[in-house]
Amino acid sequence: MSDRPCPVCGNPLKLKHKLKFNVYECASCGLLNSDARFEHSFESDLAPEARVSALQALRVTNFVRIIVELKAIKNKLTIGLEIGSGNGWWLDVCAGQRVKCLGIEPERTYESYHKENNLDIVYGFYPDVSPKRENGYDFIIFNDVFEHIPDINSLVESLKKDLADDGILIINIPMSTGFFYRVSTMLHRFGFSNSLTRMWQFNFHSPHMNYFNESNMKMLLEKHGCACVDVFKLKSLDMQSTQARMLADRSMSKLKASIMTSVLRMMKPVIDGSEPDIKAFFFKKGN
Repeated sequence: MSDRPCPVCGNPLKLKHKLKFNVYECASCGLLNSDARFEHSFESDLAPEARVSALQALRVTNFVRIIVELKAIKNKLTIGLEIGSGNGWWLDVCAGQRVKCLGIEPERTYESYHKENNLDIVYGFYPDVSPKRENGYDFIIFNDVFEHIPDINSLVESLKKDLADDGILIINIPMSTGFFYRVSTMLHRFGFSNSLTRMWQFNFHSPHMNYFNESNMKMLLEKHGCACVDVFKLKSLDMQSTQARMLADRSMSKLKASIMTSVLRMMKPVIDGSEPDIKAFFFKKGN
């Protein structure tokens, strides 16, 4: 038992794993929470150039799916806000789909790309640099970012202030119930912790602070008066880029990446039939 309360339900958290940082679990709602810290030097074992080639096709496919669903839920879209724009792919897809969206990004790694492609991005941490809009944003989206935020309750309250009265909050996030997280946990039990450390991104400058399941994600937002209007599975694996994605981690050897890629190809039918590794949640703002 620890003195750390669960940020979702308030019950005590219990130590679950000892890795580079400690991972705690809530016995009540199942949230996994870490004591990791953001590294403001922005230095890590992640190679951003390799990550671009490894992830772009997969992310773009998922983003198009999200926009299709967003348009089905909300007919009129004036302007949205993405928090944690990273390389700017979401904003690129929005432009192609004629959806206006601004971005907030704490890092300047991809600043030259942002400028070359005329992406509207403010640099800094939300909500400190949030571009205010009088009537609020039609939607606010997190693409693989929400899990990196430490104070999620304060965050949700800030989001509600920035959303329009009928605004939609979209959270695209990895799941603790997914195939890869469960396999990594099993490997950790047998003394092989590298995979679980990688799932938490503890060797990167922006580690995961929380791992959610569908139930506690809904519980968190419902606690703040936001109702879930849709949730669906997103693609987590693109066999064409899997090896390149692994090699984005500088600690990964080419031989190991090649072997793991071959194993994943053989296991793809099992992976596809398992619990999703990534889900997109759509929440409607409440009072």
